[in-house]
Amino acid sequence: MNRKRLLLCSILLITVVACSSTPSSRQERSDSIPEGARRIMEAYPQHVVGYENNHIIFWDGSRMIYNDGIKRTTEQMHQQQDVEEIFIYEYDITKFPPEYGYDPGRYRCAAFFEKIYGDTREKIISNLVVVNWCPKLGGRPILFTSVAGAAEALQRVSDELDQHPEFKEWVTDAQTFNWRPILGTTRLSPHCYGIAIDMAISKSHYWKWSYPHATESTQIEYMNTYNMEIVEIFERHGFIWGGRWYHFDTMHFEYRPEMNPIKSKEQEGVEQQGISVGNVDPAIAEELYLNLFDVKQRDSIRKEFKAKFKKSIAETNE
Repeated sequence: MNRKRLLLCSILLITVVACSSTPSSRQERSDSIPEGARRIMEAYPQHVVGYENNHIIFWDGSRMIYNDGIKRTTEQMHQQQDVEEIFIYEYDITKFPPEYGYDPGRYRCAAFFEKIYGDTREKIISNLVVVNWCPKLGGRPILFTSVAGAAEALQRVSDELDQHPEFKEWVTDAQTFNWRPILGTTRLSPHCYGIAIDMAISKSHYWKWSYPHATESTQIEYMNTYNMEIVEIFERHGFIWGGRWYHFDTMHFEYRPEMNPIKSKEQEGVEQQGISVGNVDPAIAEELYLNLFDVKQRDSIRKEFKAKFKKSIAETNE
């Protein structure tokens, strides 16, 4: 009997210790996740599902090194970055105008963005949807990626801007998806991923236009005349603004929820009116989509588009 009691007490003691230590160990594992990796997981929860041993883990089980241990200069980081270097500068709206070299969000890990948004033009195009851009202000439908809630966020921006007639001259010249390198480089522009929008180009300043002979290390004078109320609206919905960069690009807004988390959490992932091509004039939507392809491809692509359009109608009516 004593042996049975002793055995029972031992089992109970082991159980109590195990139960009390489990939460602590889980918390310790959570605390070991770097802040940048944690923000990546929060910003892209359907795509990045975990972190382990200096690697972020994607939905398909593949992994990507977080910190490769290579010390790079500013010039080198513009050519190659690891995931950690996305966060080399914090996106801080109080640092304005920006000090020398302060370019938060301008360092993009190409391998990461290709994994999230697509690594070919065709894959990225397949994720583009039509956003009903500022119809009350004379805007036209535009293409934006549906991945990671980007198009939903842009539609919310549009809905807010549409309530301000005084913004009309700022929104009617909007440009989004464009398969091209960044000016003066071989690196893909964020416009290639369908996550960037340029607006009011004639009212904007871009450092390479203002200082065509400047390099990344050249000291330049900051320039900006952009409407800051519009900037604030974009920033509420997970976008960063190129006007917060020392190497200014004031027309440029980019969906980067890992850098600038969406302020209203209840809005994340909510389907908004205007996201589906079914909520836009089908002729305009078809024209936008077909213009992405060569003339020879358009007949076959037209059939694909019509199928996609019918699917979006069904989803809208559910």
